[in-house]
Amino acid sequence: MTKVLAVRASARRGGNSDTILERALDGVRQEAPGARIETLTPRDLSITPCRSCGGCAKTGRCVVQDEMQALYPKFCEADHIIVASPIYFTSLPGHMKVLVDRFQCFWVRTYVLRDPPQPRRSGMFLCVAAMDRDRYYQSTLTVVKTWMSTLNVGCGIARFYPGMDDRQDILRHEDYQQDARQAGRDLVRTRSGE
Repeated sequence: MTKVLAVRASARRGGNSDTILERALDGVRQEAPGARIETLTPRDLSITPCRSCGGCAKTGRCVVQDEMQALYPKFCEADHIIVASPIYFTSLPGHMKVLVDRFQCFWVRTYVLRDPPQPRRSGMFLCVAAMDRDRYYQSTLTVVKTWMSTLNVGCGIARFYPGMDDRQDILRHEDYQQDARQAGRDLVRTRSGE
């Protein structure tokens, strides 16, 4: 059974990022009707920022005991990881960035201890923004791809949907919604790591 972990990165509930994620998940369901889809929302979790304490340096395991401990296995077990996010100051919203930074232990595991999560999996990034400036999107995409690489996940599908400022702007863009559905279908068709 295909396992998909979908991350709602926005601080805004029910906005453009959440809607575009739902369209992508519609595509996943069309392509893989039996897929097990789990969503998580960093803004609803009690996660402390990385302390840079070095506690993970020898084991690749974070020593901070909070809700991240239950999330690490979910990210390792997922066949596909999807992140939907707006751009905040050329990067991810704060709650999502805190989650990303807490994967420093996986950076250690992957690049220092040479023990990345197995097998290689595939990921997707869906990004909405008010501005139509590709450089801001590319900056955010770099953060996401770098983070996913520590999880042994290739971010082979990435989409940018500009002009999304008001909460429901995405509903006026059927082309964006259709593109996200197709991206969801494409994700479950990809071989791991593409």
